[in-house]
Amino acid sequence: MKLKLVFSYDGSAFLGSATQPHKKGVQDALEDALTHLGIFSKTYMASRTDKGVHASFAIACVECGDHFKDLNYLKNQINKFSHPYIHIKNLEIMPLNFEVRYDVKSREYRYIFHHGKFSPFMSRYVYFYPKMDIKKANEILKHFIGEHDFKYFCKSGSDVKSTVRKVFKSHAYTYKDMTIFHFKANGFLRGQIRLIVASVLKILDQKMTQKELVEQLKAIKKHNHFLAPANGLYLSKITY
Repeated sequence: MKLKLVFSYDGSAFLGSATQPHKKGVQDALEDALTHLGIFSKTYMASRTDKGVHASFAIACVECGDHFKDLNYLKNQINKFSHPYIHIKNLEIMPLNFEVRYDVKSREYRYIFHHGKFSPFMSRYVYFYPKMDIKKANEILKHFIGEHDFKYFCKSGSDVKSTVRKVFKSHAYTYKDMTIFHFKANGFLRGQIRLIVASVLKILDQKMTQKELVEQLKAIKKHNHFLAPANGLYLSKITY
Protein backbone atom coordinates (compact mmCIF):
# COMPACT_ATOMS: atom_id res chain seq x y z
CA MET A 1 0.00 0.00 0.00
CA LYS A 2 1.01 3.62 -0.47
CA LEU A 3 1.40 5.56 2.74
CA LYS A 4 1.35 9.38 3.05
CA LEU A 5 3.34 10.77 5.97
CA VAL A 6 2.65 14.27 7.31
CA PHE A 7 5.53 15.42 9.49
CA SER A 8 7.59 18.31 10.82
CA TYR A 9 11.34 18.61 11.10
CA ASP A 10 14.11 20.75 12.56
CA GLY A 11 16.12 21.80 9.51
CA SER A 12 19.13 22.85 11.58
CA ALA A 13 19.95 19.17 12.07
CA PHE A 14 20.17 18.40 8.34
CA LEU A 15 21.92 19.44 5.13
CA GLY A 16 18.58 19.84 3.38
CA SER A 17 15.50 17.69 2.88
CA ALA A 18 16.75 15.60 -0.06
CA THR A 19 19.00 12.57 0.36
CA GLN A 20 22.69 13.42 0.71
CA PRO A 21 25.89 11.50 -0.16
CA HIS A 22 26.78 11.35 3.55
CA LYS A 23 23.19 10.54 4.55
CA LYS A 24 22.64 13.91 6.27
CA GLY A 25 19.31 14.77 4.63
CA VAL A 26 15.80 14.66 6.12
CA GLN A 27 14.91 11.97 3.60
CA ASP A 28 17.85 9.84 4.80
CA ALA A 29 16.82 10.12 8.46
CA LEU A 30 13.20 9.32 7.63
CA GLU A 31 14.16 6.27 5.59
CA ASP A 32 16.46 5.11 8.37
CA ALA A 33 13.60 5.31 10.89
CA LEU A 34 11.34 3.32 8.55
CA THR A 35 13.90 0.55 8.07
CA HIS A 36 13.69 -0.22 11.79
CA LEU A 37 10.09 -1.23 11.13
CA GLY A 38 10.85 -3.31 8.04
CA ILE A 39 9.91 -0.62 5.50
CA PHE A 40 12.78 -0.49 3.01
CA SER A 41 11.16 1.31 0.05
CA LYS A 42 12.42 4.71 -1.08
CA THR A 43 10.52 7.70 0.27
CA TYR A 44 9.37 10.47 -2.05
CA MET A 45 9.12 14.04 -0.77
CA ALA A 46 6.40 16.51 -1.80
CA SER A 47 8.75 19.49 -1.51
CA ARG A 48 12.47 20.14 -1.11
CA THR A 49 14.05 22.54 1.34
CA ASP A 50 17.61 23.84 1.63
CA LYS A 51 20.05 23.31 4.48
CA GLY A 52 18.76 24.95 7.66
CA VAL A 53 15.17 25.42 6.43
CA HIS A 54 12.50 23.93 8.70
CA ALA A 55 9.09 22.39 8.08
CA SER A 56 6.00 22.47 10.25
CA PHE A 57 4.04 20.61 7.56
CA ALA A 58 6.01 18.36 5.20
CA ILE A 59 4.67 15.39 3.25
CA ALA A 60 6.32 12.23 1.98
CA CYS A 61 5.11 8.95 0.49
CA VAL A 62 6.39 5.41 0.87
CA GLU A 63 5.14 1.99 -0.18
CA CYS A 64 4.85 -0.67 2.51
CA GLY A 65 3.17 -3.99 3.22
CA ASP A 66 -0.59 -4.22 3.67
CA HIS A 67 -0.11 -5.78 7.12
CA PHE A 68 0.34 -2.32 8.70
CA LYS A 69 -3.28 -1.93 9.79
CA ASP A 70 -3.03 0.20 12.92
CA LEU A 71 -1.72 3.50 11.57
CA ASN A 72 -1.69 5.21 14.96
CA TYR A 73 0.54 2.46 16.35
CA LEU A 74 2.78 2.66 13.27
CA LYS A 75 3.06 6.45 13.64
CA ASN A 76 4.16 6.10 17.26
CA GLN A 77 6.70 3.42 16.33
CA ILE A 78 8.22 5.57 13.58
CA ASN A 79 8.51 8.48 16.00
CA LYS A 80 10.53 6.33 18.37
CA PHE A 81 13.27 6.24 15.74
CA SER A 82 12.76 9.62 14.02
CA HIS A 83 12.79 11.80 17.14
CA PRO A 84 14.04 14.31 18.16
CA TYR A 85 14.49 16.08 14.82
CA ILE A 86 11.57 14.59 12.84
CA HIS A 87 8.04 14.15 14.15
CA ILE A 88 5.34 12.22 12.29
CA LYS A 89 1.99 13.96 12.77
CA ASN A 90 -0.28 11.76 10.70
CA LEU A 91 -0.34 8.72 8.40
CA GLU A 92 -2.85 8.10 5.64
CA ILE A 93 -3.33 5.31 3.08
CA MET A 94 -3.45 6.75 -0.44
CA PRO A 95 -4.52 5.38 -3.86
CA LEU A 96 -1.63 3.75 -5.72
CA ASN A 97 -1.82 6.40 -8.46
CA PHE A 98 -1.28 9.24 -5.96
CA GLU A 99 1.74 11.39 -6.91
CA VAL A 100 3.09 13.07 -3.78
CA ARG A 101 5.00 15.74 -5.71
CA TYR A 102 3.17 16.25 -8.98
CA ASP A 103 -0.38 16.27 -7.56
CA VAL A 104 0.41 19.29 -5.35
CA LYS A 105 -1.76 22.34 -6.07
CA SER A 106 0.01 24.81 -3.79
CA ARG A 107 2.82 25.13 -1.27
CA GLU A 108 3.05 27.65 1.55
CA TYR A 109 6.04 29.01 3.44
CA ARG A 110 6.45 31.40 6.34
CA TYR A 111 9.52 33.44 7.15
CA ILE A 112 9.82 34.44 10.81
CA PHE A 113 11.58 37.57 12.09
CA HIS A 114 12.00 38.05 15.83
CA HIS A 115 12.36 41.61 17.10
CA GLY A 116 13.19 40.79 20.72
CA LYS A 117 16.47 40.37 22.54
CA PHE A 118 18.82 37.93 20.85
CA SER A 119 18.83 34.41 22.26
CA PRO A 120 21.29 31.71 21.17
CA PHE A 121 18.61 29.13 22.03
CA MET A 122 16.25 30.56 19.40
CA SER A 123 18.80 31.63 16.81
CA ARG A 124 18.41 28.48 14.71
CA TYR A 125 14.65 28.98 14.41
CA VAL A 126 14.05 32.70 13.80
CA TYR A 127 15.91 35.54 12.17
CA PHE A 128 16.60 38.23 14.77
CA TYR A 129 15.97 41.56 13.05
CA PRO A 130 14.95 45.09 14.11
CA LYS A 131 11.26 46.03 13.89
CA MET A 132 10.19 46.94 10.38
CA ASP A 133 7.52 49.07 8.71
CA ILE A 134 4.80 46.43 8.20
CA LYS A 135 2.75 48.68 5.90
CA LYS A 136 5.78 49.32 3.68
CA ALA A 137 6.69 45.62 3.71
CA ASN A 138 3.21 44.69 2.46
CA GLU A 139 3.43 47.34 -0.25
CA ILE A 140 6.63 45.71 -1.51
CA LEU A 141 5.40 42.12 -1.12
CA LYS A 142 2.35 42.83 -3.33
CA HIS A 143 4.68 43.03 -6.35
CA PHE A 144 5.18 39.27 -6.23
CA ILE A 145 1.50 38.30 -6.43
CA GLY A 146 0.51 36.85 -9.81
CA GLU A 147 2.36 34.89 -12.46
CA HIS A 148 5.97 35.93 -13.03
CA ASP A 149 9.18 34.60 -14.48
CA PHE A 150 11.34 34.24 -11.35
CA LYS A 151 14.49 33.68 -13.39
CA TYR A 152 16.37 36.22 -11.23
CA PHE A 153 14.86 34.95 -7.99
CA CYS A 154 16.39 31.48 -7.88
CA LYS A 155 19.76 29.95 -7.09
CA SER A 156 22.09 29.45 -10.02
CA GLY A 157 22.24 25.86 -11.21
CA SER A 158 18.55 25.20 -10.56
CA ASP A 159 17.53 22.28 -12.78
CA VAL A 160 14.00 23.25 -13.85
CA LYS A 161 12.25 23.40 -17.21
CA SER A 162 10.52 26.68 -16.45
CA THR A 163 11.16 29.50 -13.97
CA VAL A 164 7.58 30.77 -14.24
CA ARG A 165 5.57 30.45 -11.03
CA LYS A 166 2.19 31.78 -9.89
CA VAL A 167 2.09 33.40 -6.44
CA PHE A 168 -1.31 33.44 -4.72
CA LYS A 169 -0.30 35.13 -1.46
CA SER A 170 2.60 37.35 -0.48
CA HIS A 171 2.03 39.40 2.66
CA ALA A 172 3.35 40.24 6.12
CA TYR A 173 1.68 40.23 9.53
CA THR A 174 2.73 40.63 13.14
CA TYR A 175 2.38 38.18 16.01
CA LYS A 176 3.63 39.11 19.48
CA ASP A 177 7.29 40.14 19.07
CA MET A 178 7.54 38.80 15.54
CA THR A 179 6.88 39.73 11.94
CA ILE A 180 5.96 36.87 9.62
CA PHE A 181 6.09 36.86 5.82
CA HIS A 182 3.58 34.40 4.32
CA PHE A 183 3.92 33.05 0.78
CA LYS A 184 1.62 30.73 -1.16
CA ALA A 185 2.25 29.63 -4.76
CA ASN A 186 1.79 26.76 -7.18
CA GLY A 187 5.50 26.09 -6.67
CA PHE A 188 8.79 27.68 -5.65
CA LEU A 189 12.28 27.65 -7.13
CA ARG A 190 15.46 26.92 -5.16
CA GLY A 191 16.23 29.93 -2.99
CA GLN A 192 13.26 31.91 -4.36
CA ILE A 193 11.71 32.88 -1.03
CA ARG A 194 15.04 33.74 0.58
CA LEU A 195 15.93 35.98 -2.38
CA ILE A 196 12.51 37.64 -2.16
CA VAL A 197 12.86 38.24 1.59
CA ALA A 198 16.37 39.66 1.20
CA SER A 199 15.14 41.99 -1.57
CA VAL A 200 12.30 43.28 0.61
CA LEU A 201 14.75 43.95 3.44
CA LYS A 202 17.10 45.82 1.09
CA ILE A 203 14.25 48.11 0.03
CA LEU A 204 13.19 48.67 3.65
CA ASP A 205 16.82 49.56 4.45
CA GLN A 206 16.92 51.92 1.43
CA LYS A 207 19.65 49.89 -0.27
CA MET A 208 17.42 49.05 -3.24
CA THR A 209 14.37 50.68 -4.85
CA GLN A 210 11.00 49.23 -5.77
CA LYS A 211 11.76 50.18 -9.37
CA GLU A 212 14.85 47.98 -9.24
CA LEU A 213 12.77 45.20 -7.70
CA VAL A 214 10.32 45.37 -10.61
CA GLU A 215 13.25 45.22 -13.06
CA GLN A 216 14.47 42.06 -11.36
CA LEU A 217 10.97 40.60 -11.30
CA LYS A 218 10.65 41.26 -15.05
CA ALA A 219 14.03 39.54 -15.55
CA ILE A 220 15.54 42.75 -16.95
CA LYS A 221 18.38 43.12 -14.45
CA LYS A 222 19.39 41.42 -11.21
CA HIS A 223 19.88 43.96 -8.42
CA ASN A 224 19.96 41.61 -5.42
CA HIS A 225 22.11 38.48 -5.24
CA PHE A 226 21.84 37.87 -1.50
CA LEU A 227 19.64 35.33 0.27
CA ALA A 228 18.01 35.82 3.66
CA PRO A 229 19.27 33.33 6.28
CA ALA A 230 17.72 29.86 6.05
CA ASN A 231 16.91 29.57 9.77
CA GLY A 232 13.85 31.84 9.58
CA LEU A 233 12.11 29.85 6.82
CA TYR A 234 9.44 27.19 7.33
CA LEU A 235 7.51 25.00 4.90
CA SER A 236 4.07 25.44 6.50
CA LYS A 237 1.47 23.84 4.24
CA ILE A 238 1.02 21.64 1.15
CA THR A 239 -2.37 21.42 -0.55
CA TYR A 240 -3.58 18.75 -3.00
